[in-house]
Amino acid sequence: MTGSLPLGMKLKLERKRLGLTQKDLGTRLGVGQSTVSDLENGGLQSWHVHRDTLARLFGKPRSYFEPGEGEASEEPAVFDINADEADSVAIPEYDVRLSAGDGFAVDRESTRRYWSLPRFLVVERLGVSPNQATVQEVIGDSMEPTLSSGDYVLIDLSDQRLGLPGVFAVWDGDALVCKRLERVPGSLPAMVRLKSDNPLHGEYQVDEDRVRVIGRVRWVTRRM
Repeated sequence: MTGSLPLGMKLKLERKRLGLTQKDLGTRLGVGQSTVSDLENGGLQSWHVHRDTLARLFGKPRSYFEPGEGEASEEPAVFDINADEADSVAIPEYDVRLSAGDGFAVDRESTRRYWSLPRFLVVERLGVSPNQATVQEVIGDSMEPTLSSGDYVLIDLSDQRLGLPGVFAVWDGDALVCKRLERVPGSLPAMVRLKSDNPLHGEYQVDEDRVRVIGRVRWVTRRM
């Protein structure tokens, strides 16, 4: 969880979530790249100057960018999620699961962790904006063999076009699931058909006004 991270790492994670370089963020703050680098590497003495602007920019409460209890002026050594600023992006994984079976209700949505993925993969190969993406785990076997339980998928949150070919993360009115979607022609009221790739699970229909498309699945990683 990001709440326990040092301030510099919080700033780096949020900056990368929006796909910004240190120079980009410096421009928005009205400072040079070296100042952003200083903030990310333990320059806590100057945090109070930029805290309100950072909170507005990243859509966070002001308290998010305040030092934690006992936090020293020098940040402890932490895992560097991105040794090369230009080559990777940070994609959040939220504390929810995508069901490819019977479905799991969403109790809360909080950031579980960030995935550091190659910018070449996310932006150039997949055409996904880093600040419009999430990585989520798949649970269940209804999308076999396309997706297996335990797979992690990259979801393009900007692509919510109902009825196009592909696999989507969708709220079906009861749970967050991973399915293929199509409108039911001529249905009144309008209905959406949610289809599984595993023939043992088949398909079901839901009123269109209950369906919320979260985004299109663009990429999957799995253990061999």
